[in-house]
Amino acid sequence: FVLVGHKCDLVAQRAVSAEEAGNLATNLGMAFVETSAQSNFNVELAFQTLAGGIQQALGQGILAPHQGCDGIKLIPNQSRRQPPAGREPQEHCQC
Repeated sequence: FVLVGHKCDLVAQRAVSAEEAGNLATNLGMAFVETSAQSNFNVELAFQTLAGGIQQALGQGILAPHQGCDGIKLIPNQSRRQPPAGREPQEHCQC
């Protein structure tokens, strides 16, 4: 739904131009947002754009919730990383 370019505040270290990323997003049929967590630039916009795209796709029937899904459920983390000693595995929200 959204191609997010992060750390856009680090101009000197840029590997991909905003124009190139925007063109890629257009070719893939998705939105493009550049963000910077350090300056809080467009971070909320990226999440709003993603949520709006999901809501729109659900409304148009392009995307459907999993059958039997009745909301957000916690499932055990399926990551290969082991939690630090004495800590419980983290759980992720998934529907």
